Amino acid sequence: MQDGTTTTIALRMFDSHGPWEAELEFKISEDQLDAGLAKVEGVRNWSPRVMSKLESTIRTANDEDLFRVNPIRWALEKSVDEHEAIDLFLHSVKAGLFYMDWNVLCPCCGLITQSFRNLHGLQSQSSCAVCTRTDRATLDDFVQITFTLSPSIRSLRFHHPESLSLDEYYFKYRFEPDARFGHDGTQTLADFREAFEKHFSTFSPGERITVEAEIEPGLLDCSDLFHMKGFAFIVNGEPATEVQTASIQYTDHGFELSLPEIQPGEIYVGHRLFTGAFYALRPGKVVLEFEQSARFEAALLVIAASFQAIEGYPDCQFSPRLTAKRLFACQTFHDLFRSEVFRESDGFSVKDVTILFTDLKGSTQLYNQIGDLNAFALVREHYGVLNQAILNQHGAVVKTIGDAIMATFTQPKEAVSAGLEMLTELERLNQTSQRGALILKIGIHRGAAISVTLNERIDYFGQTVNIASRVQGSAGGNEIYLTEAVYTSAGVVDTLDQHHCEVEPIEVELRGIEELVNVYRVTGIDQVVG
Repeated sequence: MQDGTTTTIALRMFDSHGPWEAELEFKISEDQLDAGLAKVEGVRNWSPRVMSKLESTIRTANDEDLFRVNPIRWALEKSVDEHEAIDLFLHSVKAGLFYMDWNVLCPCCGLITQSFRNLHGLQSQSSCAVCTRTDRATLDDFVQITFTLSPSIRSLRFHHPESLSLDEYYFKYRFEPDARFGHDGTQTLADFREAFEKHFSTFSPGERITVEAEIEPGLLDCSDLFHMKGFAFIVNGEPATEVQTASIQYTDHGFELSLPEIQPGEIYVGHRLFTGAFYALRPGKVVLEFEQSARFEAALLVIAASFQAIEGYPDCQFSPRLTAKRLFACQTFHDLFRSEVFRESDGFSVKDVTILFTDLKGSTQLYNQIGDLNAFALVREHYGVLNQAILNQHGAVVKTIGDAIMATFTQPKEAVSAGLEMLTELERLNQTSQRGALILKIGIHRGAAISVTLNERIDYFGQTVNIASRVQGSAGGNEIYLTEAVYTSAGVVDTLDQHHCEVEPIEVELRGIEELVNVYRVTGIDQVVG
């Protein structure tokens, strides 16, 4: 029941002993909640019941459901449009109801290798002590954004990770609980542990722990989950006839062994590169003797995996979630969080992004014909048309360059729809304008790029961007040029057919590209995009 400040809810929990039920009381700061909800409600017209669903979540959901909220999953559970849900949580952050978590995930085990409140803290290279591997974090897959309820609204036990049980810290704080493993994606983190874990426990100063295991050729990994320090044994060669013993000191600096390291500190197993400190063992029985001499508590994890298991084990899978790539194609994010940028020295890879460029044809002549003030006013109106089309199709403006716009989309179909809408609505503007007519050229391409900070904003660089710009430069007035990569993407041909467009395949010469490039010239747009 609820008395205005204190709420009691019944929870059904699970741990290693099975399910159990408990009642939990927590206090909600009513004044701050009401003020935050009022701010969010006032920023736009939300769909019916969206605000009440958000308030109900804050008031009644358990701690797990309010920690690192996945807005895509929340939208599915609450029957809310995904794009609206993302906007809702972004505005909720601005209103003080939630804060954003920028998390980098290990693609092998789902460990959260980095977690920061702002984008500036993220590093493009990320190491996983559990898997003994280093990866370049791509914005498409392994940089995710979640939302956690602010402690000023209601206290969650996850606000205080030092108070969590070891299982909770392991399963729900340090790892992505939605990670799934195996070729069919049905294995959970618990299944992963059962398959590979040899030991897991807290490791206090002065404590000694002995781990015994039978090991096959492969990797035997030892790590401190609390402080992300670790090393691994490479198990190879003829089986040992006697028990192998290794003495390991855990100090303030990490694990120390009186054994020579294997150089250069990296090993390929199948397509996976493992990096770090490696030592040699042979297959057979091994006894690891750990001694804790650090000044702080550790979480000792020992896992063993054969080379065969590593080679045949795919990277883990994740449920649909808000990735950095998708967030960067959200205009609301850029409008609300202009200060969220990478550190100047870092750039993050994007495996697949769709880039749209526009430019006005004959704008210099227009300025000469109707004068600077009239032309500037007309160009500003054109910006409004283009920005609205980009917003309607769930894209984001990266920058303006003179009379040109660069925008990004997660789906090529959305970029094409935005281009069609731009030409249709600009023609309407031309028909009603007393100042003159604007002629637009559009080019769209997709591919890999590098996302960086430039002029205090998120920008993109690379050949994909260059080609998109040059394809646009080749287009004629009131035309869209699509590259092969865009035209053959899902839903693009259907979208063009729905709007009765004329499509002509042609070859164009682009500066910096040796061979002629296949593009599709889109003209004859005669319907408004919905």
